[in-house]
Amino acid sequence: MGTAPSSATAPGTKPVTGRFAAVRRVVSIVVGTAATLLFLGACIAAPLLHIGFSPVLTGSMRPAFAPGDLLITAPAAVSSLQPGQIAVFTPPGETTPFAHRITAVVGNPEHPVIATKGDANPAPDHWRATLNQDQVPVVVTTVPYAGNVLLWTQNPVQRAILTALFGLAVTGASVRWILRAPPAASPAQTSPSPTT
Repeated sequence: MGTAPSSATAPGTKPVTGRFAAVRRVVSIVVGTAATLLFLGACIAAPLLHIGFSPVLTGSMRPAFAPGDLLITAPAAVSSLQPGQIAVFTPPGETTPFAHRITAVVGNPEHPVIATKGDANPAPDHWRATLNQDQVPVVVTTVPYAGNVLLWTQNPVQRAILTALFGLAVTGASVRWILRAPPAASPAQTSPSPTT
């Protein structure tokens, strides 16, 4: 006579560890999917909407943003620039872009001359920048500390390491998914039917 093996759980219920494993699996799928969609959305939307990303290199704009923060910019027509906005531009005589607050806009609205100042600097900037382009990036928001990642990936060796780690993570996750054990059958499904 065949009987089902005894189990510590009541018939029709899953063991506690099975429930937590299922919840953990669902949460990891949801979080992974959301992160992937967010990343792909940023990669697709940013170029289409002309959204820019710039890391902060100095503390000249504290407390608005600090070194290592990431500036997210959107293009603005130079004729619409107003004092108080933070523009990203390359000043005369410089080779790197600056993100400083506009203190004055003068001259022709199509090619204005702007005066700027870093919030943490004691004096206004010594230059007056003439904007000859139609649009200039204006800071929309900042992401604290995210600029460090962008700066880190600008080095070719570090970019190669990051790409290799990403490839290993994807490969490892794929192998784990392929080789994972099938769910264990419940005792009621594996026991032979009683014979009479």
